[in-house]
Amino acid sequence: MKTKSLLSFFAAVLILLQPLSAQQLSIKGKVLDANDKCPVEFANISLLKQDSTLVDGVTSDENGMFKISNILNGNYLLSTSFIGYKTSYVPVQVLDASGSFLEIMLHPSSIMLNEVTIAAKSIINKVDRKLILPSQNLIKSSTDGLDLLKKMQLSRIMIDPITSEVMVSGNGEVQLRINGIQVTSTEITAIKPEDVVRVEYHDSPGARYGNASAVIDYITRHSESGGNIRGGSMHGLSSKKTSADDMLSMKFNNKKSEFSANISYQRRKQDWTREYDETFVYPDHEVNRLEIGEPTAFDKSKLTSNVNYSLQKKESYFFNAQLRYTYLDFPAAYEDRRSKLYTSGSDIPLSVYDHTTERSNSPALDLYFQKNMKDNQLLIFNVVGTYIGTKNTRIYQEQRESVTETDIYSKISGDKYSLIAEGIYEKNIGSSKFTGGLKHLQAYTGNQYGGTTVADVAMRQAESSAYAEYQGKIRHFGYMANLTVSRFYYSQDGNGTSKYSFQPTAQVTYSADNDLFFRYRIGLQNNIPSLAYLNDVAQIIDPMQERKGNPNLKSFRSLGQNFTAGYDKGIWGAELLVTYDYQYKPIMESVIYESGLFVRTYENQKAFQNLSAELTLKLKPWKDYISLSVTPKINRYISEGNNYLHTYTIKELRVNLDFSYKNYLLNFSTITPPNRFMYGEQLSKGELMTTVTAGYKQPNWTVMLGVFCPFTKTYKADNENWSALNPVKSQIHTKNMTQMFFVKCNFNINFGKQFRSANKRINNSDIDSGIMSGTKD
Repeated sequence: MKTKSLLSFFAAVLILLQPLSAQQLSIKGKVLDANDKCPVEFANISLLKQDSTLVDGVTSDENGMFKISNILNGNYLLSTSFIGYKTSYVPVQVLDASGSFLEIMLHPSSIMLNEVTIAAKSIINKVDRKLILPSQNLIKSSTDGLDLLKKMQLSRIMIDPITSEVMVSGNGEVQLRINGIQVTSTEITAIKPEDVVRVEYHDSPGARYGNASAVIDYITRHSESGGNIRGGSMHGLSSKKTSADDMLSMKFNNKKSEFSANISYQRRKQDWTREYDETFVYPDHEVNRLEIGEPTAFDKSKLTSNVNYSLQKKESYFFNAQLRYTYLDFPAAYEDRRSKLYTSGSDIPLSVYDHTTERSNSPALDLYFQKNMKDNQLLIFNVVGTYIGTKNTRIYQEQRESVTETDIYSKISGDKYSLIAEGIYEKNIGSSKFTGGLKHLQAYTGNQYGGTTVADVAMRQAESSAYAEYQGKIRHFGYMANLTVSRFYYSQDGNGTSKYSFQPTAQVTYSADNDLFFRYRIGLQNNIPSLAYLNDVAQIIDPMQERKGNPNLKSFRSLGQNFTAGYDKGIWGAELLVTYDYQYKPIMESVIYESGLFVRTYENQKAFQNLSAELTLKLKPWKDYISLSVTPKINRYISEGNNYLHTYTIKELRVNLDFSYKNYLLNFSTITPPNRFMYGEQLSKGELMTTVTAGYKQPNWTVMLGVFCPFTKTYKADNENWSALNPVKSQIHTKNMTQMFFVKCNFNINFGKQFRSANKRINNSDIDSGIMSGTKD
């Protein structure tokens, strides 16, 4: 009897333990390209029941490896898919705890959008970046690479509807890349959405990216033969205002080589009205000047182009040479104005005429070499040479009853030559990665000032830095630490100064699963003054004030902290970002009274603080057909000067709604302009910018019709300066940016098979001309 009871007890225990042991069953495998046997990273792997019910889904890692754990024994169907490949369906029988290891071969497909893909996850959170895998419907509904970025609705990222410039919340720098190579928005627009494998979003970039606030890297596939021609155009439909963007891109592949060329032309011609109310506080009296503006032309043209050649051998080396050229022409600058000026103490107004022209051209040669070595090691070398030539003229006149009382003329020409060299070593150690690098910038600038002020200025600049970074992961925790040691040298007309700095950064992330993540980052940064701020040549603004730089400026440090929490699952997602930035002795504008003039210059002030919080809410109520993103943001500023203290709070809002069904597209977006900020004693505020577009898309062409600011008649932007010596309130407004209809179209001719390219990992560029303007703003 006891024996029978004991057997019954063990039988019951076995029955209870059976599900527990079954939970430990798993499927492991590797996804490979059937042609070249290279790993396919971030492929979607879905485990299905025999009736096609989804059991679980994962994505393959950088080595093509994947694992699906905690499954019951039985018969399943394993679906593996990735854009550009035929979907693979493999029957799998799971019997015991030893698991199964599978090699999944994916075959390239020339018909990508008609295939069914079961997406395991569209966003993958890594220690140093986010990987966004665009769905097929998202790709199908996007007209170009920039439109794809907009539809992704990345947190903090905005696209200016007028200039097509990619911006980041907080006015930082955004680096755009394609396969690691630095590009402009022109090349991003030239991307065919079907060629995008994924987008890597570095929303908190590491040491190698310098002071960039965000890095967006498009990982694309390339044709192994044949080529690609793509063009696009956007034109305003009003005869009274000009708004035009034209682009043409060409690419040709031949075995290991790729040749490409891009050119874009942008033209803006509008009327702006500027009005001022400013007070000049003299030691013994005050003078008020009130300007009533008249519509004044603003005219801008910009031409950007590049020619690119790359040579690669898979898993061995990658060489890239790029020649860039940018030409800017401002026949009528943004600061131009015509107005009537009323001054205290006179009943007869002055007629003000302020006109500035500017032209610049900048060729640059970028050479890049990457060598893959054994034991997961990588060497990268990059050299960039740049020339910036600039010519400025300004005429400022004040007349009373046709008699000229003030006549200011300035002519500035500048030449800047710079060379940037960088080397990087990288090694992967299991789930960890070490990166070390050296970087040096050498620049020479020569400016010639003529007209009312005559001067020749020669400036030399050198920046050297060495950095090391280590990334790792322990279970659900990821960590990163880096240290940059830098030296800055500057001299003007033989008088030089140098500064050393240490810039450490640390970051910790936690992700229990791929739906929820947390991240905290803290970093100390050294900020060097721009060449224009260091230039001590005085430029007359008007009879009462002048602007000049300060060669005694010191570099300053800032402590930045941010906390991010995100959740994304199913039809909705949310991401909270809280940042705090503290600047110690920052460089901000000062107004001083000297020799009968009010001088606008720059000084190291006491401190500046910015606390901000933004919450991005996303909703996809109907698959990828409808996508809504809403982001409210609040900024709190505390500006402490050497003799002032100002605080201010600014609220912002971004909304983006995308609808696509079959070949029809509709978009509504509104953003708060990024020029809403406070720094020093300067406050800038701009109205919401709203855009509505609708269109029709075919595989090789798209036509869109849109309207900018449809709900307002006049666009306004306000500026204030709270200086005790020279308080100013100003407003600019125009009707040329409201209720403006435009048409946008593009075409694509693409042919050839697909192959993967190596990735260029770094970029360098120089855009600081070193010239200080004498304009009012």
